[in-house]
Amino acid sequence: MANISDEKKEYARRLNGLFDKYSKVIFVGVDNVQSQQMHNVRKGLRGKAEILMGKKTMQKRIVSLRAESTNSAADKAIQKKFVEENLLSKNVGLVFTNDDITSIQGVIDKYRVQAPARVGAVAPCDVTIPAGNTGMEPTATSFFQALNIATKISKGTVEIITDKKVLSQGEKVDNSVAALLQKLNISPFFYSLEVVGCWDRGVYFSVEDLKTSDADIEAAFAAGVANVTALSLGAGVPTEASFPHLLTDAFKNLLALSIATEYEFTEFNGASLRKSCKEGVAAAAAAPAPAAGKAPAGKAAAPPPKPKEPEPEEEDDVGLGGLF
Repeated sequence: MANISDEKKEYARRLNGLFDKYSKVIFVGVDNVQSQQMHNVRKGLRGKAEILMGKKTMQKRIVSLRAESTNSAADKAIQKKFVEENLLSKNVGLVFTNDDITSIQGVIDKYRVQAPARVGAVAPCDVTIPAGNTGMEPTATSFFQALNIATKISKGTVEIITDKKVLSQGEKVDNSVAALLQKLNISPFFYSLEVVGCWDRGVYFSVEDLKTSDADIEAAFAAGVANVTALSLGAGVPTEASFPHLLTDAFKNLLALSIATEYEFTEFNGASLRKSCKEGVAAAAAAPAPAAGKAPAGKAAAPPPKPKEPEPEEEDDVGLGGLF
């Protein structure tokens, strides 16, 4: 059996210790992240989380050996997700924490660094050169012509006529674009640790899942409860969701019955409400009726009815017509 170096033993001890200490593992992409930037992130996360980098083959081996030795359901779930589904791949680091993921994300975003577009780099976003005066001499028009950017000479300097997109997300930066952006002093890219997923006590959340806020979850839950309540009330099947509405409706019926019959019960003393209802009815009865031809307030008066024309009287005819 090959000897295992002390360095690898120490790394395995540290990784196993992190799994024992923390309940969450955040996967972060570290492409284009510089060493000083990583140092600043580690410093910002001190006391909240720990970052572990390393070879993915060694990490997979340690996770597999851990699942075999402990034989626990939690470690077997980690081994299945991390190793069999190949989460430990590419240039990804592991952030171990017990804190809320949002707070960790906030610390990571705090150390986002602006960087220029280097030749061969893959653009993480679209890059557009804005219209306006560049301050460059007319001899620099060749850079703009190579990228089909419309320009004109204004007061002895090159002016870009309209906005021009020179890079799309996912494209590689070529020499012309890199040189032009450098001359214009434009640093279009921002680099930081990018969260790509999170393992939280046996459940893996993708980056799309992590974008869901508590307000979104609350709204979806409230909509589901409303649907269950409506279905329960419509079908006439009492449920925990519809019970408060059924109870409220029943109490309203009791109140109406109490007012109509002057029967009072312990939960409701209808004397004051009954008095208010009677006063309202009396006031409505005492209100003068609207005068003829006058409409109530807020309504247009109806035109007076047209008088009926007298119908022609029929002459009595007893069959003697023509005799006189």
